[in-house]
Amino acid sequence: MSDQEIYQKFMEYMNNPVWEFTESEHLMPMLTSFLSPEEAEFLTGFPQGSRTLEQIADIKNLAPDELLPIIKAHCRKGTIYEGKRGDSVRYRLWSAVEMFTRAVFWPSEVQEEAKAMAPHVSKYYMDGWYEQKRAFTHPELRTIPISETVESGTGFMPFEDILQVVENYEYYTVSECPCRARHNEDPAFKDSPFPMEVCLHFNELGHYIVDNNLGREITKEETLEILKKSADAGLVHGINNWEENPDTICNCDLEYCTYFKPYHQLGFEKSHDPSNYLVSTMPELCKACGLCVRRCPMDALQLKFSTEATNKFRKVVVVQEENCIGCGVCVHKCKAKAIILKQRETTTWPPKTVKDMVNLNAMAVLTAKGLMENKN
Repeated sequence: MSDQEIYQKFMEYMNNPVWEFTESEHLMPMLTSFLSPEEAEFLTGFPQGSRTLEQIADIKNLAPDELLPIIKAHCRKGTIYEGKRGDSVRYRLWSAVEMFTRAVFWPSEVQEEAKAMAPHVSKYYMDGWYEQKRAFTHPELRTIPISETVESGTGFMPFEDILQVVENYEYYTVSECPCRARHNEDPAFKDSPFPMEVCLHFNELGHYIVDNNLGREITKEETLEILKKSADAGLVHGINNWEENPDTICNCDLEYCTYFKPYHQLGFEKSHDPSNYLVSTMPELCKACGLCVRRCPMDALQLKFSTEATNKFRKVVVVQEENCIGCGVCVHKCKAKAIILKQRETTTWPPKTVKDMVNLNAMAVLTAKGLMENKN
């Protein structure tokens, strides 16, 4: 079998009705710079659902002791996921998005193959590949407000109190932000000025990351310090968009983030799902310094002339509510205390589980493609 045929079979195996490799001049350079033909051939047919080593050995027709080193090498590369629960260890193929844009860019020392791949991924991402997510009803990340930016006395929903969320974890890890790491390896982009080691993972995912040198273990206290550092830098806290057992908190910038970039550059309707909070202003306190306007990742704030202004500029900050995601990035640095997050009139809940979120998005994509029967 030729190398071209091997890569073609790999792509066909990874493709599904919801997400597939789309045609582009950047596709093959992305694949071939990251995966050797031997690696692509091994991954083709590897279970996409979790299986034991013995089950995979039967599928691959290899002895378990011969198979394990190959699997572990792929775990370290970020192409295969290793899940440990008690004494049980299971493996599955990462999705294409996780494989080419996320796990491989977690380590502090990026692999040479990933460095070579980075420019191709960035071009491919913007050349139609990510367009497939436009129909998603639930972005994979949901905004979680910065601590202490919500109005005092407001009752938090349990999934939106970041201090309580962090408290509930048992194992804490941090990796490099894969979005900024990928762009930093691409000569077409300037290095990001934002903190890099701010991608937080917990529990089972955290163990996979540390066991495979994709990040390092930290304490709960270090986790809280990273969140504070990120808030100070103007990064948005984004947590997995499901209620039960989220395992990731990202700290996102508007320029290189996988979720902000489609919103600002491709015209997507959403970046992150918004929190249940909304910026509220106190015009009489506003100094019209413009810091909140500059920090807002959604262009939701503007300075406008107002009769309520008490500053020398006669301007106050005004909120475009439809754009506000309730992150608190603006509130966090307002010395005048002229803005605060207040609870929205209507409370929305994220999908209950990751499976629920995936199913909702899959149905939305299939409907958009005309592959779902209209049963009305």
